[in-house]
Amino acid sequence: MTHHYDNRTIRTRIEKRRRRRKLLLLIALSLLGIVLALIWWMFTQQPSAVSQHKPAVSHQLSQSSSEIKQKVSKEPANPDESITWVRQTEPVKLPILMYHAIHVMDPTEAANANLIVSPDVFKSHLEALKQAGYYSLSPAEAYKVLTENVLPKGKKVIWLTFDDSLRDFYTHAFPLLQEYHMKATNNVITGFVENEREDMLTLPQMIEMKEKGLSFEDHTVNHPDLALSSPDIQEKELENSKTYLDQQLQQTTSTVAYPSGRYTETTITIAEKLGYKLGLTTNPGLASLDNGLLSLNRIRIMPTTTAEELLREIAVP
Repeated sequence: MTHHYDNRTIRTRIEKRRRRRKLLLLIALSLLGIVLALIWWMFTQQPSAVSQHKPAVSHQLSQSSSEIKQKVSKEPANPDESITWVRQTEPVKLPILMYHAIHVMDPTEAANANLIVSPDVFKSHLEALKQAGYYSLSPAEAYKVLTENVLPKGKKVIWLTFDDSLRDFYTHAFPLLQEYHMKATNNVITGFVENEREDMLTLPQMIEMKEKGLSFEDHTVNHPDLALSSPDIQEKELENSKTYLDQQLQQTTSTVAYPSGRYTETTITIAEKLGYKLGLTTNPGLASLDNGLLSLNRIRIMPTTTAEELLREIAVP
């Protein structure tokens, strides 16, 4: 039997075949896309799993770091972590040196002659201390030495302190301390610094030196005789100066040097209440825990103190 199709019927069939092919091609492309998506997901899923564990480790590390910072913040500051500290069988005796001005004395300064050490003499002290194996302490390390009865392995210790925040600490002492890689602490009369007295350190200078490892602690606001001051005056002097240093230097000020070494039991009580950890006097001799942490002895350095005399004076029996 013979079929006869007109042109319209033939065109309709051809069009259906074309649509069928397009549909099959579309299905094939969709299946290929799904397969490729599955392959991509399989390859990317493993690294993703590793990265999911990393934050957990990172969180643990940051948590440990946070805990360490909290522990350190209870102390005056950060001790040097590169030092190996060794517990001692006998109570540690710590030489705390007391300097004031470092410059060549002008004849007009005769009244304060005992407070002025020339740069050459100061340099000879640093050189002698370095050669004799002394390690210079920060306030945090001094606190550690006294409270834990430890010393750095193979080293003797010294704490260099300067009273009065004089400008020559920046111009003369600081370069020499850097040259000999020694730390030191300057006890600041905050009111004089805040009022920008010409002979005082400036805040930018203090910040610069602090970044290089030097420390700045308290010497009251106006340098009064605390022993003759009322409890209210003492508290204001110790509190306001501490607040200034804490805020301006972003630290927790831990140490107070009593002006002219003058203090009473009331002074110590107030200092303790305000959170001071260490108190420096002008009582002569080596410092020890027996002094009391807030009434530590110091060794006054005179302009005539030679390096040899210094080493003899600080030698621990």
